Amino acid sequence: MSTDVPQDLATVGTPVRSIPVHISYEIIRLFSEGLYQSPHKAIEELVSNGYDAGATAVHVLTPQPVDDADDGADDDATTQVDVALTAPLWVIDNGSGMSVGQFEELWHVAHSNKATYEPEGDERAPIGQFGIGKLAAYVLAWKLTHISKSGGEYHFTSMNFRLLEGLHQDDTQPFKLELRGISEDEAKVLLADVEERDREAWRFLFGDEASDAWTAAGLEDFKALYERLRGGRLSWVLRTGLPLHTDFSIWLNGDKLESSKLDRGTIKEVALGGDADSVAPRMGLKNVPDGVVIPGIEGVIHGSATIYKDRITEGKSDQYGRSNGFFIRVRDRVINLEDELFGLDVLNHAAWSRFAMEVHADGLRDHLLSSREGVRESTAITTLRKYLLGIFNLCRQAFDEWTVRQEGGLDVGQLLRDAPSVYVTEPLQTAVAGVVNTRRESFYIDEPDLDEGVTPKEFLDTYSQETRTAPFSRVIFEGTGRYDRALRYRPDTRTIIVNTDHPFIDKMLAGGKSKGHVTLFSSAEVFIDALLQEHGVPQASVFAVLEDRDRVMRLLAGDQPSTAAEVLGLLDAAVHNSMALERVIGPAFQVLGFEYERLGGNEEGPDGTLFARLGRGGNQPADYKLVYDSKQTDAAAVPADKVKVDSLEDFRRSQNADYGFFFAKQYAAEMDPDGKLNRELSAAVGRSETPARVTFLRVKDLKRIVSLHYKYGVTLTRLRSLFETAHTVPEVVAWIDDLEEEATTLEPTVPLQRLLDKLEEAKEDTKAIPNVNAVRVLDPEVLTKFEPEKLIVALQAVQTIIGDRWIEVEKSGEVRLHHTARQIVAEVERGLRSLFGVDPGEPDHPRE
Repeated sequence: MSTDVPQDLATVGTPVRSIPVHISYEIIRLFSEGLYQSPHKAIEELVSNGYDAGATAVHVLTPQPVDDADDGADDDATTQVDVALTAPLWVIDNGSGMSVGQFEELWHVAHSNKATYEPEGDERAPIGQFGIGKLAAYVLAWKLTHISKSGGEYHFTSMNFRLLEGLHQDDTQPFKLELRGISEDEAKVLLADVEERDREAWRFLFGDEASDAWTAAGLEDFKALYERLRGGRLSWVLRTGLPLHTDFSIWLNGDKLESSKLDRGTIKEVALGGDADSVAPRMGLKNVPDGVVIPGIEGVIHGSATIYKDRITEGKSDQYGRSNGFFIRVRDRVINLEDELFGLDVLNHAAWSRFAMEVHADGLRDHLLSSREGVRESTAITTLRKYLLGIFNLCRQAFDEWTVRQEGGLDVGQLLRDAPSVYVTEPLQTAVAGVVNTRRESFYIDEPDLDEGVTPKEFLDTYSQETRTAPFSRVIFEGTGRYDRALRYRPDTRTIIVNTDHPFIDKMLAGGKSKGHVTLFSSAEVFIDALLQEHGVPQASVFAVLEDRDRVMRLLAGDQPSTAAEVLGLLDAAVHNSMALERVIGPAFQVLGFEYERLGGNEEGPDGTLFARLGRGGNQPADYKLVYDSKQTDAAAVPADKVKVDSLEDFRRSQNADYGFFFAKQYAAEMDPDGKLNRELSAAVGRSETPARVTFLRVKDLKRIVSLHYKYGVTLTRLRSLFETAHTVPEVVAWIDDLEEEATTLEPTVPLQRLLDKLEEAKEDTKAIPNVNAVRVLDPEVLTKFEPEKLIVALQAVQTIIGDRWIEVEKSGEVRLHHTARQIVAEVERGLRSLFGVDPGEPDHPRE
């Protein structure tokens, strides 16, 4: 029989069926050329088809020799080759082969049952899912031949894409592709050149060791794109798709390719039972020349463990299988494909992502489960796991020592620009992966917005690649709220947003032209968050620690406390400490909703200003501003000659303030309408031309107001009437009495539980922050009975009782809940009981 390939393939074999190809030539051309612009990626797609067919090996044979010297060369560089070579480009796999029905499925373009296929047992999940892989061949060659063995039968088709020219999608007569049945001898003729080019591939095609099924795809009549094929580049592309310790191999022109991950530098290698294995002696196990013996497991266990400098858990090789973890083999078959930890608890992520251990333990065959995908629990298995853990810890220790050396080479400039150290990038990658997988933001790290159609894994793969060059793409300085965190990190854009409203950031930026030190601080804060998670600190604990750190930063920057206990404590101290008197005013009014600027100093003028932002327009009341001056004296009460009403009036006008007030522990004759102070103030307020707008306020009065705010919520609008109508101490006391009566008997109580429940429901919308105004509109039965300001103030009161680690409320109505609604209400009740002795069980409790 002649071994020459017939010139007319239509004469080979016997016709079996005509396969209709329902797609236009123009669609094939546009679709294929749009998908594959690199010859190497097109060949890789054909290799993936073999993997999806369950192959353990795929052989690629190119018409020209492979030049490994150009490994990793740019696709855009071209190497001229003789595209008229008669030898085909073969992609051969020992997978499941194709039956007659599967040949028809192959040419059902843009359709595939892979997308819905559910693998059984140890079957692989397919990579492809769109049914377009066969079009990869079109960009390289005009002719595509498939030869396949399945069920003891041989079939082939040969598509000449030139014959499709002029074909349209809606043609009543689609193109017919002939499926032909052939004998084994005819298959040998068609594949004759493979015998000389790749003996290993020929071995599983034909002969005593031939596979029960296989498929060979051949490309001929090459196009211009094929001229850009570079052997070294193709080798590199295929090698990057190989995981470590896999049962899937790729051969190129007769040479078996090794995973590109083997190119990564190693930190430590440990051979089981070897000189570096100090674990076995410590456990009392017997080392033998080529391994270790574990009681209860027959024979010698041998293998090796390696920890690499770079991670081996990422990259496109993940589609073919994992590269890290334990690979436990019984008679060369991995029995724990889906259990990389082999029953151990989660290990240190940084080291685990670099660790791979190959273990050959044929003696485990007596311990296998019936599924052959795991082992029965026993003392011997427990001992084996402890031994494996010990080997891992040896490698981890070596990794820790290596990272310490890496830390010494950390450069701040590199951190934000080129080639950052893995010591800083990998904890960040781990933390971002935790945020993405749990869908819960960390303290500084936001949950990224994934583009439509992008899976979490695809995002994390891209993010890991990008952060190797630069963990941060840019730093933005903008005000996001006084009570917001100092900074936030957006992984989707790798942007740090520095909050210029935060007191600590504001302090750092004050008076300086350069923002470099703030950028350095902000990047370090992000890494603190990441490193805590890298070391296994639970996410909730990371949040709590960094919240406390944020409170410390605020205090260091001179910001004032904002919880009920802190503010009321300062008010108590102000009665006995003259230095505390001036300092208590700002924070006390701050928790009432005012913005605060302390002036003070030795210069003439008020001690500070307070600003109430209410919004303008429509029926909304106007904003208003206050100036204040604290009065300190060694006497029991401030005498009249120490209080200059007209001086404060001058300060008020110069500051364009609406009102002014004095603040003291006590005034002389403060309750006597005929006392000197009250007479002078009444006269100034009653002037016909320039009436004074001044109020006398005492520590005890402010404490009552703050307490009422904590219990019921006092709006800025309501507080305006205090300075508008009450001036002398008796008038202030009467105003507070009226306020308390309104809060306890007249005004309806805000249904806090319902409001928080509605906000918690709104929190499920991951694209927006819950807003009081929005949830109020959605609850017409109850919440619409309250003005938005009243609801916001009630929540602000909650924040000042329990602190912003529980809830953060912006004046715009945006609310961040850091705990559930039920937990927040319970903490409020506990706080009220502690501060004011309120029993939450009482029927008239304002929070019920």
